[in-house]
Amino acid sequence: MIIDFGLKAAFAVALSALPGAALAGLTICNDTSQQHSVAIGYKSGDQWISEGWWNIAPGACAEPVTGDLQSRYYYFRATAPGRSFPGEGYMFCTEQAAFTITGDADCVARGYESSDFAMIDTGTSALSHTHRIVEPKGKDTSGKQQAANTAPAAPAAPASPSGTIFRSGLGRGEHGEPFTNRLGFQGCDFFDGFEACVFIGDGWKYMAAFDDPTPSGFLEQFYTTPLGVPMVVTGDLVSYEGRTAQLAVSEIEVLAGADTYAPQRQAMQGSWVSADDPNEELYIQGLEMHQYFGKEYSDSFLLEIAPDCAESAGTGPVIVQTSVTYGDEYCYRIDNLSGGWMDLILMGHEAMVSYRKVE
Repeated sequence: MIIDFGLKAAFAVALSALPGAALAGLTICNDTSQQHSVAIGYKSGDQWISEGWWNIAPGACAEPVTGDLQSRYYYFRATAPGRSFPGEGYMFCTEQAAFTITGDADCVARGYESSDFAMIDTGTSALSHTHRIVEPKGKDTSGKQQAANTAPAAPAAPASPSGTIFRSGLGRGEHGEPFTNRLGFQGCDFFDGFEACVFIGDGWKYMAAFDDPTPSGFLEQFYTTPLGVPMVVTGDLVSYEGRTAQLAVSEIEVLAGADTYAPQRQAMQGSWVSADDPNEELYIQGLEMHQYFGKEYSDSFLLEIAPDCAESAGTGPVIVQTSVTYGDEYCYRIDNLSGGWMDLILMGHEAMVSYRKVE
């Protein structure tokens, strides 16, 4: 079954608007302030099936399973930009586009991602069930961006295709709050007198300093790793300031072959000048962008390429930019990234900005 993103979203909104509408089967409602993309997993005969995606707007519902329920247990995954899904270790095959996949084994070998789902227990005899996606505890639902001095979340282990695992020997919980997240690698270097490896994700820059306390011999292994490679980083959150957090790393899983947007990210690298204002220049290195006006530094942004954001309604991929100085988040749909041009549409405003590559 191929799912049309736009039709699913429109159906969900229309259905949720009906007063007292009673939904049969398995219904998933979005009680958060942000659009979520939902996938489900279930047993059909002797086979495990996974399907996605249903885009569910805030306050809306979707019905991934119609008719009387045939099983007690179903599984789901709900994603949104800047949020980590707290899976429970139930792994299913997924991909970025709409999908129906039979079988939950050998996902990566078959060209899919292996993603972490959570269980829905519908009860022993229920013919219908509604599950609600709710705001994470402590989430500000006022619509304001996360303040620059607010601690980054320490989410549960996210989706992660099997990869090579490296362990530092550090125990968890010894240096701060336990932390696990999927991040992009931003390289190892010297920063103001100390040596560290850097990771970027969810609008935060995470730094692991050599021997403070992460062993230098462990981190040195990653000096030749290309920028942007996705990794699951596990350890402790030691401290934070602004948009930068310090980590004590106990384990890194390098997700070989899981870099879905490597071509787009590679095309973005280097120097750019605005087609509208030649005084505006950008320099992109890995997952970080520096902005200049008239050769004067203006701001830096942490970048993430994602399949969607709340404003793009399934028309991605998008670039999510988080200001290092102010913490503001912007979502741009990639309209063109070829021929020496980068054309982006600011979601929510439908304004296009264009940049020319500087060789």
